[in-house]
Amino acid sequence: MLADPERARAEIPVLRMLDEPVEAVRERAERLAGLVGGEIEETVARVGGGALPLAELPSTACAIEEGLARLLRLESPPVVGIVRDGRLLLDARTLTADEVDEVARAVLRARRASVSA
Repeated sequence: MLADPERARAEIPVLRMLDEPVEAVRERAERLAGLVGGEIEETVARVGGGALPLAELPSTACAIEEGLARLLRLESPPVVGIVRDGRLLLDARTLTADEVDEVARAVLRARRASVSA
């Protein structure tokens, strides 16, 4: 285990996700929404498992069309979201700044594939 909390947050992704201010999460969600034409939705991230099975954190997601869920799960790496109310929510709490561009490219590929199918 790392004795330096700052280093631990930098090197252990789940610690960053648990500790990150919702404003930073919202910035990534807004960036993703801008890249793919999605909408911003305030949501709750569920920590789940282990010592925190019921813990919830405020979060922000980029909402896109539900029909892309299957195609995005087939991406490499898979992009997994939450289907709610006819939309697919991509929670930005689980993304790093670098992954936003990768997810945006996957969404755009899935859209092209769904049009050509």
